Amino acid sequence: VSMRASSRVLEVMAQIDGRPAFDAPSHTTVQNFIVRIGLYLVQCRTLMHDDWIWIVDHTIAAGTTKCFIVLGIRHSRFVQLNRPLQHHDVEPLALLPVEQSTGAIVHLQFQDLIKRYGVPVAVVSDRGSDLKKGVDLLQKDYPNVIALYDIVHLVSRLIEKVLNQDDRWDEYRKASCQCANAVRQGVFAHLKPPRPKTKARYLNIDHEVRWGMRALSVLDRVRSGNLTVRQQMRLPLEQVEAKFGWLEEYREAIGLWNELSRVGQSANSIVRRHGYASDTMAELRQLKENVRYAPSQRLAEQIVEQVEPMCEAVGVHPKLPGSSEVLESLIGRGKQLLGPTSGNSLTKQVLAMATATADLSADLIRSALASTSIKNVQKWCATHLPRSLQSLRREDLT
Repeated sequence: VSMRASSRVLEVMAQIDGRPAFDAPSHTTVQNFIVRIGLYLVQCRTLMHDDWIWIVDHTIAAGTTKCFIVLGIRHSRFVQLNRPLQHHDVEPLALLPVEQSTGAIVHLQFQDLIKRYGVPVAVVSDRGSDLKKGVDLLQKDYPNVIALYDIVHLVSRLIEKVLNQDDRWDEYRKASCQCANAVRQGVFAHLKPPRPKTKARYLNIDHEVRWGMRALSVLDRVRSGNLTVRQQMRLPLEQVEAKFGWLEEYREAIGLWNELSRVGQSANSIVRRHGYASDTMAELRQLKENVRYAPSQRLAEQIVEQVEPMCEAVGVHPKLPGSSEVLESLIGRGKQLLGPTSGNSLTKQVLAMATATADLSADLIRSALASTSIKNVQKWCATHLPRSLQSLRREDLT
Protein backbone atom coordinates (compact mmCIF):
# COMPACT_ATOMS: atom_id res chain seq x y z
CA VAL A 1 0.00 0.00 0.00
CA SER A 2 1.01 3.63 -0.32
CA MET A 3 2.45 5.54 2.63
CA ARG A 4 -0.76 7.50 2.99
CA ALA A 5 -2.79 4.29 3.01
CA SER A 6 -0.50 2.69 5.60
CA SER A 7 -1.69 5.12 8.26
CA ARG A 8 -5.29 4.16 7.62
CA VAL A 9 -4.40 0.46 7.55
CA LEU A 10 -3.06 0.69 11.10
CA GLU A 11 -6.30 2.27 12.26
CA VAL A 12 -8.36 -0.45 10.55
CA MET A 13 -6.22 -3.21 12.08
CA ALA A 14 -6.79 -1.77 15.55
CA GLN A 15 -10.55 -1.68 14.99
CA ILE A 16 -10.61 -5.28 13.76
CA ASP A 17 -8.76 -6.47 16.85
CA GLY A 18 -11.18 -4.57 19.10
CA ARG A 19 -8.43 -2.45 20.56
CA PRO A 20 -8.98 1.15 21.73
CA ALA A 21 -8.63 3.74 18.99
CA PHE A 22 -5.21 5.35 18.73
CA ASP A 23 -3.56 8.03 16.62
CA ALA A 24 -1.80 6.13 13.85
CA PRO A 25 1.43 7.63 12.51
CA SER A 26 0.94 9.94 9.52
CA HIS A 27 2.29 9.07 6.08
CA THR A 28 5.19 11.49 6.69
CA THR A 29 6.12 9.61 9.85
CA VAL A 30 5.97 6.31 7.98
CA GLN A 31 8.26 7.74 5.31
CA ASN A 32 10.68 8.96 7.97
CA PHE A 33 10.70 5.53 9.63
CA ILE A 34 11.64 3.94 6.31
CA VAL A 35 14.51 6.31 5.49
CA ARG A 36 15.85 6.16 9.06
CA ILE A 37 16.00 2.36 8.83
CA GLY A 38 17.69 2.68 5.42
CA LEU A 39 20.35 5.05 6.75
CA TYR A 40 20.95 2.74 9.71
CA LEU A 41 21.51 -0.20 7.36
CA VAL A 42 24.16 1.57 5.27
CA GLN A 43 25.93 3.55 7.99
CA CYS A 44 25.59 2.14 11.47
CA ARG A 45 26.60 -1.50 11.20
CA THR A 46 30.00 -3.15 11.13
CA LEU A 47 29.96 -6.22 8.89
CA MET A 48 33.64 -7.12 8.52
CA HIS A 49 34.01 -10.50 6.78
CA ASP A 50 36.49 -12.12 4.43
CA ASP A 51 33.97 -13.66 2.00
CA TRP A 52 31.88 -10.77 0.72
CA ILE A 53 30.64 -10.76 -2.86
CA TRP A 54 29.89 -7.23 -4.05
CA ILE A 55 27.26 -6.38 -6.66
CA VAL A 56 27.72 -2.82 -7.92
CA ASP A 57 26.00 -0.36 -10.25
CA HIS A 58 24.87 3.25 -10.61
CA THR A 59 21.30 4.46 -10.62
CA ILE A 60 20.76 7.50 -12.82
CA ALA A 61 18.19 10.18 -12.05
CA ALA A 62 17.29 13.52 -13.58
CA GLY A 63 19.97 16.12 -13.04
CA THR A 64 23.68 15.58 -12.61
CA THR A 65 23.65 13.34 -9.54
CA LYS A 66 23.65 9.57 -9.66
CA CYS A 67 23.93 7.05 -6.87
CA PHE A 68 26.62 4.39 -6.58
CA ILE A 69 25.03 1.30 -5.01
CA VAL A 70 26.87 -1.67 -3.55
CA LEU A 71 25.01 -4.75 -2.40
CA GLY A 72 26.77 -7.59 -0.65
CA ILE A 73 26.15 -11.24 0.02
CA ARG A 74 28.53 -13.49 1.88
CA HIS A 75 29.80 -16.42 -0.15
CA SER A 76 28.90 -18.81 2.63
CA ARG A 77 25.31 -17.63 2.28
CA PHE A 78 25.28 -17.62 -1.54
CA VAL A 79 26.35 -21.26 -1.93
CA GLN A 80 23.36 -22.34 0.17
CA LEU A 81 20.94 -20.83 -2.35
CA ASN A 82 19.62 -22.82 -5.29
CA ARG A 83 17.81 -19.93 -6.94
CA PRO A 84 18.40 -16.38 -8.22
CA LEU A 85 19.12 -13.76 -5.58
CA GLN A 86 16.24 -11.88 -3.96
CA HIS A 87 16.23 -8.53 -2.16
CA HIS A 88 16.29 -10.08 1.30
CA ASP A 89 19.37 -12.16 0.43
CA VAL A 90 21.65 -9.13 0.14
CA GLU A 91 22.96 -6.44 2.45
CA PRO A 92 23.11 -2.76 1.39
CA LEU A 93 26.77 -1.88 1.88
CA ALA A 94 26.79 1.56 0.26
CA LEU A 95 24.49 4.23 -1.17
CA LEU A 96 26.80 6.98 -2.39
CA PRO A 97 25.34 9.89 -4.39
CA VAL A 98 28.01 11.37 -6.68
CA GLU A 99 28.17 14.19 -9.21
CA GLN A 100 30.62 12.33 -11.43
CA SER A 101 32.05 8.85 -11.59
CA THR A 102 35.37 7.73 -13.04
CA GLY A 103 37.46 4.64 -12.56
CA ALA A 104 39.63 6.49 -10.02
CA ILE A 105 36.57 7.63 -8.04
CA VAL A 106 35.12 4.11 -8.01
CA HIS A 107 38.50 2.79 -6.85
CA LEU A 108 38.51 5.23 -3.92
CA GLN A 109 34.96 4.16 -3.04
CA PHE A 110 36.07 0.53 -3.08
CA GLN A 111 38.97 1.33 -0.75
CA ASP A 112 36.63 2.96 1.75
CA LEU A 113 34.34 -0.06 1.61
CA ILE A 114 37.24 -2.42 2.28
CA LYS A 115 38.03 -0.53 5.50
CA ARG A 116 34.47 -1.22 6.72
CA TYR A 117 33.72 -4.65 5.29
CA GLY A 118 36.96 -6.33 4.24
CA VAL A 119 38.37 -7.36 0.86
CA PRO A 120 35.69 -9.00 -1.31
CA VAL A 121 35.97 -12.38 -2.95
CA ALA A 122 34.41 -11.06 -6.17
CA VAL A 123 32.77 -8.00 -7.72
CA VAL A 124 29.82 -8.35 -10.11
CA SER A 125 29.11 -5.42 -12.46
CA ASP A 126 27.77 -4.55 -15.90
CA ARG A 127 31.29 -3.39 -16.85
CA GLY A 128 30.37 0.19 -17.52
CA SER A 129 33.57 2.09 -18.30
CA ASP A 130 33.98 3.60 -14.81
CA LEU A 131 33.07 0.37 -13.01
CA LYS A 132 35.40 -1.72 -15.18
CA LYS A 133 38.30 0.66 -14.58
CA GLY A 134 37.56 0.78 -10.84
CA VAL A 135 37.53 -3.02 -10.61
CA ASP A 136 40.78 -3.23 -12.62
CA LEU A 137 42.45 -0.86 -10.16
CA LEU A 138 41.07 -2.88 -7.25
CA GLN A 139 42.56 -6.05 -8.72
CA LYS A 140 45.97 -4.38 -8.89
CA ASP A 141 45.75 -3.82 -5.14
CA TYR A 142 44.20 -7.23 -4.45
CA PRO A 143 44.97 -9.70 -7.29
CA ASN A 144 42.77 -12.42 -5.78
CA VAL A 145 39.57 -10.39 -6.27
CA ILE A 146 37.54 -11.95 -9.10
CA ALA A 147 35.85 -9.62 -11.63
CA LEU A 148 32.52 -11.03 -12.84
CA TYR A 149 30.52 -9.73 -15.80
CA ASP A 150 26.74 -9.61 -15.40
CA ILE A 151 25.49 -12.24 -17.84
CA VAL A 152 22.55 -10.18 -19.12
CA HIS A 153 24.77 -7.27 -20.15
CA LEU A 154 27.36 -9.68 -21.57
CA VAL A 155 24.77 -11.39 -23.77
CA SER A 156 23.07 -8.16 -24.81
CA ARG A 157 26.35 -6.68 -26.02
CA LEU A 158 27.08 -9.79 -28.07
CA ILE A 159 23.59 -9.58 -29.59
CA GLU A 160 24.17 -5.89 -30.27
CA LYS A 161 27.25 -6.74 -32.35
CA VAL A 162 25.20 -9.19 -34.43
CA LEU A 163 22.31 -6.79 -35.01
CA ASN A 164 24.57 -3.84 -35.80
CA GLN A 165 25.73 -5.82 -38.84
CA ASP A 166 22.15 -6.47 -39.96
CA ASP A 167 20.56 -3.47 -41.73
CA ARG A 168 17.19 -5.22 -41.67
CA TRP A 169 16.95 -4.82 -37.89
CA ASP A 170 16.84 -1.01 -38.00
CA GLU A 171 14.48 -1.18 -40.99
CA TYR A 172 12.19 -3.54 -39.08
CA ARG A 173 12.11 -1.28 -36.02
CA LYS A 174 11.30 1.77 -38.14
CA ALA A 175 8.56 -0.13 -39.96
CA SER A 176 7.15 -1.27 -36.61
CA CYS A 177 6.98 2.35 -35.40
CA GLN A 178 5.21 3.40 -38.60
CA CYS A 179 2.78 0.49 -38.20
CA ALA A 180 2.08 1.46 -34.59
CA ASN A 181 1.26 5.03 -35.63
CA ALA A 182 -0.99 3.78 -38.42
CA VAL A 183 -3.11 1.47 -36.24
CA ARG A 184 -3.05 3.36 -32.95
CA GLN A 185 -6.42 5.04 -33.42
CA GLY A 186 -8.06 2.34 -35.53
CA VAL A 187 -9.78 -1.02 -35.23
CA PHE A 188 -6.41 -2.81 -35.15
CA ALA A 189 -5.11 -0.90 -32.12
CA HIS A 190 -5.02 -4.17 -30.15
CA LEU A 191 -2.45 -5.50 -32.65
CA LYS A 192 -0.17 -2.46 -32.32
CA PRO A 193 3.58 -3.22 -32.17
CA PRO A 194 5.30 -2.50 -28.84
CA ARG A 195 7.22 0.71 -28.45
CA PRO A 196 10.94 0.10 -29.09
CA LYS A 197 13.23 0.61 -26.11
CA THR A 198 15.59 3.56 -26.48
CA LYS A 199 17.74 2.68 -23.48
CA ALA A 200 19.39 -0.73 -23.05
CA ARG A 201 17.41 -1.77 -26.14
CA TYR A 202 19.48 -4.89 -26.78
CA LEU A 203 18.47 -6.19 -23.35
CA ASN A 204 14.87 -6.16 -24.53
CA ILE A 205 14.71 -7.29 -28.15
CA ASP A 206 12.53 -10.26 -27.22
CA HIS A 207 9.30 -8.26 -26.92
CA GLU A 208 9.80 -6.67 -30.37
CA VAL A 209 10.67 -10.00 -31.98
CA ARG A 210 7.88 -11.84 -30.20
CA TRP A 211 5.37 -9.34 -31.55
CA GLY A 212 6.63 -9.98 -35.08
CA MET A 213 6.25 -13.74 -34.65
CA ARG A 214 2.72 -13.39 -33.27
CA ALA A 215 1.66 -10.84 -35.88
CA LEU A 216 2.88 -13.14 -38.67
CA SER A 217 0.83 -15.92 -37.12
CA VAL A 218 -2.26 -13.69 -37.22
CA LEU A 219 -1.51 -12.80 -40.84
CA ASP A 220 -1.22 -16.47 -41.78
CA ARG A 221 -4.49 -17.35 -40.06
CA VAL A 222 -6.31 -14.50 -41.78
CA ARG A 223 -4.96 -15.61 -45.18
CA SER A 224 -5.97 -19.22 -44.58
CA GLY A 225 -9.36 -18.30 -43.13
CA ASN A 226 -8.58 -20.17 -39.91
CA LEU A 227 -10.55 -17.72 -37.73
CA THR A 228 -13.56 -17.74 -35.47
CA VAL A 229 -16.70 -15.95 -36.64
CA ARG A 230 -15.96 -12.96 -34.44
CA GLN A 231 -12.37 -12.78 -35.71
CA GLN A 232 -13.59 -12.91 -39.32
CA MET A 233 -15.73 -9.85 -38.64
CA ARG A 234 -12.96 -7.74 -37.10
CA LEU A 235 -10.04 -9.02 -39.23
CA PRO A 236 -11.02 -8.56 -42.91
CA LEU A 237 -8.30 -9.84 -45.21
CA GLU A 238 -7.76 -6.68 -47.30
CA GLN A 239 -7.39 -4.40 -44.29
CA VAL A 240 -5.09 -6.79 -42.43
CA GLU A 241 -2.91 -7.10 -45.53
CA ALA A 242 -2.79 -3.30 -45.85
CA LYS A 243 -1.64 -2.79 -42.26
CA PHE A 244 0.52 -5.86 -41.61
CA GLY A 245 1.46 -7.30 -45.00
CA TRP A 246 4.84 -5.56 -44.76
CA LEU A 247 5.89 -8.22 -42.23
CA GLU A 248 6.18 -10.81 -45.01
CA GLU A 249 9.50 -9.45 -46.22
CA TYR A 250 10.93 -9.89 -42.70
CA ARG A 251 9.66 -13.43 -42.11
CA GLU A 252 13.06 -15.11 -42.39
CA ALA A 253 14.81 -12.31 -40.49
CA ILE A 254 12.29 -12.50 -37.64
CA GLY A 255 12.99 -16.22 -37.39
CA LEU A 256 16.72 -15.46 -37.04
CA TRP A 257 16.16 -12.71 -34.46
CA ASN A 258 13.84 -14.96 -32.49
CA GLU A 259 16.53 -17.63 -32.40
CA LEU A 260 19.15 -15.10 -31.31
CA SER A 261 16.84 -13.98 -28.52
CA ARG A 262 16.16 -17.58 -27.51
CA VAL A 263 19.88 -18.42 -27.31
CA GLY A 264 20.51 -15.28 -25.27
CA GLN A 265 17.61 -15.90 -22.90
CA SER A 266 18.70 -19.52 -22.42
CA ALA A 267 22.24 -18.43 -21.53
CA ASN A 268 20.87 -15.86 -19.07
CA SER A 269 18.67 -18.50 -17.45
CA ILE A 270 21.53 -21.00 -17.08
CA VAL A 271 23.88 -18.50 -15.42
CA ARG A 272 21.13 -17.05 -13.23
CA ARG A 273 20.36 -20.55 -11.98
CA HIS A 274 23.88 -21.94 -11.56
CA GLY A 275 26.02 -18.82 -11.30
CA TYR A 276 29.58 -18.98 -12.61
CA ALA A 277 30.66 -22.54 -11.81
CA SER A 278 32.24 -25.56 -13.45
CA ASP A 279 28.83 -27.16 -14.07
CA THR A 280 27.63 -24.07 -15.91
CA MET A 281 29.83 -24.66 -18.96
CA ALA A 282 28.35 -28.06 -19.77
CA GLU A 283 24.89 -26.52 -20.21
CA LEU A 284 26.16 -23.48 -22.10
CA ARG A 285 27.92 -25.71 -24.65
CA GLN A 286 24.57 -27.28 -25.46
CA LEU A 287 23.23 -23.94 -26.68
CA LYS A 288 24.48 -24.73 -30.20
CA GLU A 289 22.27 -27.81 -30.43
CA ASN A 290 19.14 -27.43 -32.57
CA VAL A 291 20.25 -23.97 -33.73
CA ARG A 292 19.34 -23.25 -37.33
CA TYR A 293 21.06 -20.00 -38.23
CA ALA A 294 24.81 -19.34 -38.43
CA PRO A 295 24.66 -16.02 -36.46
CA SER A 296 22.93 -17.86 -33.61
CA GLN A 297 25.65 -20.51 -33.61
CA ARG A 298 28.32 -17.82 -33.46
CA LEU A 299 26.47 -16.13 -30.61
CA ALA A 300 26.39 -19.40 -28.65
CA GLU A 301 30.14 -19.88 -29.29
CA GLN A 302 30.97 -16.33 -28.18
CA ILE A 303 28.95 -16.73 -24.98
CA VAL A 304 30.94 -19.88 -24.15
CA GLU A 305 34.24 -18.11 -24.96
CA GLN A 306 33.48 -15.18 -22.65
CA VAL A 307 31.88 -17.10 -19.77
CA GLU A 308 34.48 -19.86 -19.58
CA PRO A 309 37.30 -17.66 -18.15
CA MET A 310 35.00 -16.47 -15.36
CA CYS A 311 33.94 -20.02 -14.53
CA GLU A 312 37.61 -21.02 -14.40
CA ALA A 313 38.44 -17.99 -12.21
CA VAL A 314 36.01 -19.28 -9.56
CA GLY A 315 38.81 -21.60 -8.45
CA VAL A 316 38.28 -23.00 -4.96
CA HIS A 317 34.84 -21.42 -4.65
CA PRO A 318 32.01 -23.79 -5.61
CA LYS A 319 30.17 -21.04 -7.48
CA LEU A 320 29.83 -17.27 -7.74
CA PRO A 321 26.86 -15.15 -8.88
CA GLY A 322 26.62 -14.33 -12.57
CA SER A 323 23.86 -11.76 -12.51
CA SER A 324 23.32 -8.30 -11.04
CA GLU A 325 19.56 -8.48 -11.66
CA VAL A 326 18.83 -8.25 -7.91
CA LEU A 327 20.42 -4.78 -7.98
CA GLU A 328 18.63 -3.82 -11.20
CA SER A 329 15.37 -4.87 -9.57
CA LEU A 330 16.16 -2.85 -6.46
CA ILE A 331 16.91 0.23 -8.59
CA GLY A 332 13.51 -0.22 -10.23
CA ARG A 333 11.95 -0.46 -6.79
CA GLY A 334 13.76 2.72 -5.81
CA LYS A 335 12.36 4.63 -8.78
CA GLN A 336 8.87 3.59 -7.68
CA LEU A 337 9.60 4.74 -4.14
CA LEU A 338 10.90 8.11 -5.37
CA GLY A 339 7.46 8.61 -6.89
CA PRO A 340 6.18 10.96 -9.60
CA THR A 341 6.42 14.05 -7.40
CA SER A 342 10.21 13.82 -7.15
CA GLY A 343 10.72 14.87 -10.76
CA ASN A 344 12.91 11.75 -10.99
CA SER A 345 15.64 13.46 -8.99
CA LEU A 346 17.42 11.88 -6.05
CA THR A 347 15.78 12.63 -2.70
CA LYS A 348 16.05 11.10 0.77
CA GLN A 349 13.75 8.35 -0.51
CA VAL A 350 16.81 6.78 -2.14
CA LEU A 351 17.51 5.40 1.36
CA ALA A 352 14.31 3.38 1.07
CA MET A 353 16.14 1.08 -1.36
CA ALA A 354 18.31 -0.05 1.53
CA THR A 355 15.22 -0.69 3.68
CA ALA A 356 13.73 -2.78 0.86
CA THR A 357 16.53 -5.33 1.31
CA ALA A 358 15.90 -5.84 5.02
CA ASP A 359 14.06 -8.74 6.58
CA LEU A 360 12.35 -6.40 9.02
CA SER A 361 12.03 -7.60 12.59
CA ALA A 362 11.04 -5.83 15.78
CA ASP A 363 14.65 -5.92 16.99
CA LEU A 364 16.02 -4.41 13.77
CA ILE A 365 13.40 -1.64 13.72
CA ARG A 366 13.97 -0.88 17.40
CA SER A 367 17.75 -0.67 16.94
CA ALA A 368 17.47 1.45 13.78
CA LEU A 369 15.03 4.00 15.20
CA ALA A 370 16.91 4.21 18.51
CA SER A 371 20.27 4.97 16.87
CA THR A 372 19.23 6.94 13.75
CA SER A 373 17.14 10.08 14.13
CA ILE A 374 15.53 12.24 11.48
CA LYS A 375 18.29 14.77 12.17
CA ASN A 376 20.81 12.15 11.08
CA VAL A 377 18.83 11.73 7.84
CA GLN A 378 18.73 15.49 7.29
CA LYS A 379 22.49 15.72 7.85
CA TRP A 380 23.10 12.87 5.39
CA CYS A 381 20.90 14.57 2.79
CA ALA A 382 22.64 17.92 3.25
CA THR A 383 26.02 16.22 2.80
CA HIS A 384 25.24 13.91 -0.11
CA LEU A 385 22.21 15.18 -2.03
CA PRO A 386 21.79 18.32 -4.13
CA ARG A 387 18.64 20.37 -3.99
CA SER A 388 15.74 18.53 -5.58
CA LEU A 389 14.46 19.46 -9.01
CA GLN A 390 11.14 20.35 -7.44
CA SER A 391 12.65 22.98 -5.14
CA LEU A 392 14.71 24.45 -7.98
CA ARG A 393 11.61 24.56 -10.18
CA ARG A 394 9.64 26.37 -7.49
CA GLU A 395 12.41 28.91 -7.03
CA ASP A 396 13.12 29.62 -10.71
CA LEU A 397 9.65 29.35 -12.24
CA THR A 398 7.74 31.50 -9.72
